[in-house]
Amino acid sequence: MSILLALVFFAVPLDADIYDRLNELPRHLRSGGIPRDGIPAMSNPIPVTPANAHYLTDADLVLGVVVNGAARAYPHNLGWKHEIINDRLGGHYICVTFCPLTSTGLVFDGTAPDSSQIELGVSGLLLNSNLVMYDRNDEEALYPQMIYANIGEDQRGQSLTLMPVVETTWGLWRKMHPETTIAQAATGLDHYPIYIRNLYPIEDYSRYPYGNYRNDHQMIIFDPTTSPVNEKLAAKEMVLGLRFAEESKAYPFGKMPATAAINDRVGDRDLLVIFDRKSATAIPYSRTVGDQVLTFLAHDREDGLPLALIDTETGSEWNMLGQAISGPFKGARLTQLAAYNSMWFGWSAYWPETKTWQGEGILPSR
Repeated sequence: MSILLALVFFAVPLDADIYDRLNELPRHLRSGGIPRDGIPAMSNPIPVTPANAHYLTDADLVLGVVVNGAARAYPHNLGWKHEIINDRLGGHYICVTFCPLTSTGLVFDGTAPDSSQIELGVSGLLLNSNLVMYDRNDEEALYPQMIYANIGEDQRGQSLTLMPVVETTWGLWRKMHPETTIAQAATGLDHYPIYIRNLYPIEDYSRYPYGNYRNDHQMIIFDPTTSPVNEKLAAKEMVLGLRFAEESKAYPFGKMPATAAINDRVGDRDLLVIFDRKSATAIPYSRTVGDQVLTFLAHDREDGLPLALIDTETGSEWNMLGQAISGPFKGARLTQLAAYNSMWFGWSAYWPETKTWQGEGILPSR
């Protein structure tokens, strides 16, 4: 593993209350109406160039991952059908997961302690309407996606390692990473018999299979049970969720400006959230470079990306990828923080004491 990879793997701490309650969480499990592996996870799908992603439009959302300089996109379209993609990128195993019911895309380190590949599967169970995964190498292990801690009896509390991910449109991801590959649809299903694979023709991946679920705030198929429903925001409002040092904070997409650079502190972490509403992109970075905490403002730049940044301390210019492209910090890079987007009802079910962003931390643009 390269030094760069080690620097960007921040594990988000578990909520103390949820962590202390792991013993009781199994009784909150609900059947999603399908058996184990009833939704077939993909393993090592074929990577292809953007020209071969015929089932995608520029507006489709993807989970973008970069490992050791290798970029790959994992479309929501694959998550709708398979929910889990076990893969190898940049010489490193990863597990890409997406729950359609909470609209949460989380990526985990897929390397086991013995250096083998962790292969996650769909258990058929839900917790707070959220995907529960199992480990194919330890079938008693159960990992609710949004807390990624084992709630099975053996090694309860053992946690997966969360990795940074950029959730954005396919069009913007290609602009940010022109060299990207993409996980091809209808591949990576060799684990399953042919009659299962035949149920997933590539042309089906362009169709969202859940009707109006994403937009109907009253349509929650399985009500959360670990905490009361929080009605501070609409149930399906998308938020960026951050948690550090037992403090949680949600950044609602509908409350943030069309483009924004938000300077904030959550728990013990000084951080920056950059946001672009058109592409539904929210990326959190650490504001600490070396021993200096920087403050950023947004400005326009003619590079095809929605916004760029200037730090007020040195006047250095930074792009959306967190790279300093001019000024005293030229060549430096911000560390992306591991976090994820979620529908509000899912985030607040796990983190009921979460704070919400109220407009703080934005400096006037230049």
